[in-house]
Amino acid sequence: MDNRLTPKQQDAIIEDALHSYPLADMPKNITSSVMTRIRLTSAPRSFQLTWSDLAIAFVISLCIGAVLFSLQNFPPLVLMRLRIQSILFYQDLIVNASWLVPSALFVFAAFLFALTVPYFQKQLSNK
Repeated sequence: MDNRLTPKQQDAIIEDALHSYPLADMPKNITSSVMTRIRLTSAPRSFQLTWSDLAIAFVISLCIGAVLFSLQNFPPLVLMRLRIQSILFYQDLIVNASWLVPSALFVFAAFLFALTVPYFQKQLSNK
């Protein structure tokens, strides 16, 4: 189509062609050809569980079981030290996070800018 036409003019030309052109007759054997094509296409395979799926599930469940077993069997002193270290780590994050918020906002702004660049390029190329 001519690029100088507006979308409204393009729609008008298409509508005029749809109303003025004669309809073609439907082929008589269309049903049989469509049905043979449908029969020839293979049906999508159902879900199959492979050995690698079972191995991954076994390894993940083994890791979760090991973590739960170790948490239940830690001595109280180790649990207390872990708790102290987690509190210290959390406090360190809070104290040193003054740079985190502005940098996260700049990253988010850059992401939004990257999303809008293709739209602006398309708008500028249409003019």
